Amino acid sequence: MAKADSAANVLGAETAKEQPRRARRSKPSIALRPLHRIWRRTLDEIDVTRIRLPVRGLPAALEGIVACQLSDLHVDRDEDLERLVLAVEAANAQRPDLIFLTGDYFTGPETMRRYLTGFRDAMSALRPRLGTFAVAGNHDHWSSVERITGALEQAGVRVLANESHRLHVRGQPLVVVGIDDLWSRRAEPSRAFARVRPEECTMLLAHNPDTALYVRHLRPGVMLSGHTHGGVVRLPFYGSPLKLLRIGKQFYSGLNRYRDFYIYTNRGLGTYWLRIRINCRPEVSRFHLTPLDPANSSDLDVSAASSDASFGAHDAEAAAPMRPRRRRTRVRRRRAS
Repeated sequence: MAKADSAANVLGAETAKEQPRRARRSKPSIALRPLHRIWRRTLDEIDVTRIRLPVRGLPAALEGIVACQLSDLHVDRDEDLERLVLAVEAANAQRPDLIFLTGDYFTGPETMRRYLTGFRDAMSALRPRLGTFAVAGNHDHWSSVERITGALEQAGVRVLANESHRLHVRGQPLVVVGIDDLWSRRAEPSRAFARVRPEECTMLLAHNPDTALYVRHLRPGVMLSGHTHGGVVRLPFYGSPLKLLRIGKQFYSGLNRYRDFYIYTNRGLGTYWLRIRINCRPEVSRFHLTPLDPANSSDLDVSAASSDASFGAHDAEAAAPMRPRRRRTRVRRRRAS
């Protein structure tokens, strides 16, 4: 299995032939090494998940736009920075038009201060054709959202905090909307959509999938989220035993329909608290944008009056998942030669 290059070499010279030394990790006893290898794979092997992403109101001219999403980086250790560099390479390999970052770049202020420069350098290596857009997550507000925003902006990333940015692609408008974090009580959906015209197609970035409960009356084209780490532990025939969202367990990962639009929840790259993942490997999402078929869209008329956060059996039924075709490839660390 491949060993990741250090962040400095990957970002500094693509043609470098020497394999840099990585930080040493203590080896477990021989008896535990098979289990250790399995555990490392669940943390280090990155899935590049390819999804045909249905976007409500997407102009026909914009079908086939390629976008990538990274989320929940939690750069708290050297290995997390190495994983991020590998994920950046994987995203660039998709030749994306757009890249979206959906929050939780660090876990807390200590690790943020230690790895902020390496994080900024890794973000500087992203190579989308049209731009990179980001929103903050709850851990970013608990760390220092001002310093993280500054590092992202230095890397050429546009950070959206309850605001929007209008692009013109192939002669058509496409509006990227960013809503700030829900748990930090910074989310202001109406303010974020204030400059969006009713007929415009939007791609909404919101760290927490529960944000959908507050935006359905604003008619987003599609919503990209993270926050859940895929549920952390996903048991066969049951899913995750963790209670993470109000909107429902099916929104812990992947593509799911909520009312008349889709939500995609990225599984993230890093870990928080427990360094463990079971059946939910780190992920880089690769989207092929496609118009949402009106026949698959709910006809419910969601008014502003219904934008409260009430969620009952009717909502759960309306949120039943419909999953367009997806493919998956795996990115592994490089072996030292």
